[in-house]
Amino acid sequence: MQENNANLLSIAQENPSVTEISEEFSLPDYVPEIRRVLTVLAQVLPESKYLQEGQNGPTLDLGGSVTYSLIYTDDEGKLNAIPLNSNYETKIQLQVSPQYTLVDTTVDNVSYRVSAPRRLTIKSRVKNKVTASVQNQVREDITPRSSADELYLEKKEKVVQSVDMTTGTLSNVRISDKLTTDKEKSIKPIWCDARLVIKDARVQNGFVSARGEAIVKCLALENEEINVIEKTMPIAEEIEIQGAKENGIARVGGRCVSLSISNEELNDTTQLFFDLVCDLEAEVYSNSDKVLTEDIYSTTNEMEVTYKQVPVYNVVRAGGTSFTFNESSKRKSKEMNEIIDVLVDPVCEKTEIKGDKMIASGRLNVNIIGTKENETEREYLCETYDLPLKYELDMKRQVEYGVARCLFSTLDANARFDKDSVSVTCEIYPSFTVFERTNERILDTGLIKKDAEIKKDGSTIRVYFPTEGDTLWEIAKKYNTTVSKIAQDNSIDPSTKTLAKNLIV
Repeated sequence: MQENNANLLSIAQENPSVTEISEEFSLPDYVPEIRRVLTVLAQVLPESKYLQEGQNGPTLDLGGSVTYSLIYTDDEGKLNAIPLNSNYETKIQLQVSPQYTLVDTTVDNVSYRVSAPRRLTIKSRVKNKVTASVQNQVREDITPRSSADELYLEKKEKVVQSVDMTTGTLSNVRISDKLTTDKEKSIKPIWCDARLVIKDARVQNGFVSARGEAIVKCLALENEEINVIEKTMPIAEEIEIQGAKENGIARVGGRCVSLSISNEELNDTTQLFFDLVCDLEAEVYSNSDKVLTEDIYSTTNEMEVTYKQVPVYNVVRAGGTSFTFNESSKRKSKEMNEIIDVLVDPVCEKTEIKGDKMIASGRLNVNIIGTKENETEREYLCETYDLPLKYELDMKRQVEYGVARCLFSTLDANARFDKDSVSVTCEIYPSFTVFERTNERILDTGLIKKDAEIKKDGSTIRVYFPTEGDTLWEIAKKYNTTVSKIAQDNSIDPSTKTLAKNLIV
């Protein structure tokens, strides 16, 4: 006889796949020539994900684009910015055929080389880290040697907590609004950016309720003065996920897909009108009881039994929180005397579990744009810093072995100069999921020998002297009887774990 036992979700993380991007760009004629590059900012937008089976196993094909923001000064010393775009493609060989694939994509190591006033080469590195989930059907195989079913079997079962996972996507969340200032000045946008942070996610009636904020920032020219104009807007969206359980733990991530900004609407040059499009991705995890057969024996026939180890995962924590980042570094230069804007990009490079802590570490890429006042002109400068970033999550209990995912995001930052140092402050929002893994010993096969009956002498009374650690199950299995019969003959509770007296078996 063969029975389905349980479906267990396995979690596996693939080592990050690294794709090097290098592309030469020619600036269009309608923008000023490059005199000096201040910085190149990069944001990655994953766009496609395709799983296919091959001769060497499953392969995950990934593609998307990297948008660069080139911020530079022209021959007249004026500040300019232009977006540039590179596509990327990569293949990741997976160890198993997954039910779900969760991909965390980051971009770093941005460098540039200007070869002509309108030509430059930009290089960067895209990292894709894949978390794959596999739905394993655990089966118990109990086979009689003959065709007749064996009725006298004793089974020992265990209940384990295993995670169930569902996902959902909400595409093209659109926000349209305007940026204004208190001054009645003509505004010309130079550079703009948008950031999205989800601060809370809850499962309600088959939906994930996501709450957070989006901030749109614009570096603008107001009557020959450079200023930063920004606006923060609340995000409140419902993401439908079929099969999401009410007791599930939700995690929601978001990314800005596109941002357009202008002051041409209604011919009003004193306001900036923007259109922001975002995507939201939700994951719901719920731990549920799974019944596994731990052991089996026959009271009437000999058996050959084999066992196996299976990994069982349950989710410990998921969601998001925030902490204040405040770090100082020695200044690279003292030329800048006025800060215009601070641009930061937090990157999580490593996650590890130590006892009751999940530790996520990485760095904060900082670009400080400012000015240096000369006697003849105002010169624009940029100082860049890489600051160490670390976050510790208290999981409230010990986790011996686990798998952790974590992404960092932030909405805004501030910086100040103190003599020989620079201090950077911002609010960091980690979005994390932590899985715990245990290895469970369970039944694999049980072969019942129908032609080998166990001979019993009904006239014999056997007395067993328990030792420390003995259980009723082990004693009953050893003497081909049942737990309930030993308990009945000795007037004890079948669930007792303390065997203080001698037993009749």
